[in-house]
Amino acid sequence: MKKHILVFTILVIAIAAAVGELLVSPGFQKRTDVCLQDFSISEDGSVMTVKTALLGSMGYIRAIETEESRDGIHCSFYSAFGGLNSVIGAKNSFEIKLDDSAKKIYFDRGAQADMLVLEQDAATGVWIRT
Repeated sequence: MKKHILVFTILVIAIAAAVGELLVSPGFQKRTDVCLQDFSISEDGSVMTVKTALLGSMGYIRAIETEESRDGIHCSFYSAFGGLNSVIGAKNSFEIKLDDSAKKIYFDRGAQADMLVLEQDAATGVWIRT
């Protein structure tokens, strides 16, 4: 009897771990098919809000990670939790902190070179799509 309870317990734990993995792991995958829909700049110019969409037909975005480099800000996006087309934690609007040195915004394209999506005009200081 104890052997059956042990086998059953191990089986339940294995199934729970597999289901947990299926629901959580997609949220740590980078999305390289993100495009810019719209953007706005705060009144003081310190924050840019980007509205995004996916080029693919499945999935949602939940988070952005930014990294500053000498040529601009590089943005990586992450899938929502919960599986292939889940909306757990999903959103499409993200804030990017800007400083005086930020002149370009790039979106992560995985193995390909990052895509330049926005650039600040040197003469006017206005952000424009590229």
